Amino acid sequence: MLIHRRTVLAGLALAGLRPGVASAMQIVEVGTVLTVTGQTTGQLRGEKRALQAGEPVFIDDMLATGEGARLAARLGDATRLSLGERTRVRIDKFLVDRGGELVLERGAMLFDRPDNQPSGPLNVTTPFGLIAARGTKFFAGPSEGVFGVFVEHGVVTVATKGGQVTLTNGLGTNLVNARQAPSEPTSWNTLRIAQAEASVIGGASMESAPPAALPRGRRPAPKP
Repeated sequence: MLIHRRTVLAGLALAGLRPGVASAMQIVEVGTVLTVTGQTTGQLRGEKRALQAGEPVFIDDMLATGEGARLAARLGDATRLSLGERTRVRIDKFLVDRGGELVLERGAMLFDRPDNQPSGPLNVTTPFGLIAARGTKFFAGPSEGVFGVFVEHGVVTVATKGGQVTLTNGLGTNLVNARQAPSEPTSWNTLRIAQAEASVIGGASMESAPPAALPRGRRPAPKP
């Protein structure tokens, strides 16, 4: 069952389409913007809008942040999605108690879903590979010159064309490109964890390169 089961006609100002076309498209609300800092936008079927706290987000929405910007949204009743600066995430699917699918095109995100509630698998497609998670809190994005994935709690499988690893509480991995296997799971130090979190919720900046887009060229060797 889709979150709230709410259909929003594209005749709303956000889309500017004819009601007849809108009803056939069935734009479905799946969450709400909680906080924004700086320039943040949503783009749905070609129509871009500035985002503010309290505004809805939808299936197929492309959420984007500008330089120095941050965004946090609630998906469903309890899931929180936080985005760092210069990040683009598309909400591909989101189903109540049955997981969802996100596409992280670039930048950094923090996904936080309580362990004490039923949940299905969440899949996140990135330029480096696929992240599959269950009832968890995890970070994905640039960290110390590579693309890193870190799990605070839960179970996450990270897969590339070269192989896959499974992460549990307190473990992270590094991804260099889509063809190379993720690095072996290892504990991240306190500073690296703090920098990763700060990159999506604000505060101290990370000691990393600008947010990763499609992998290209050489990258520094992975660090634990």
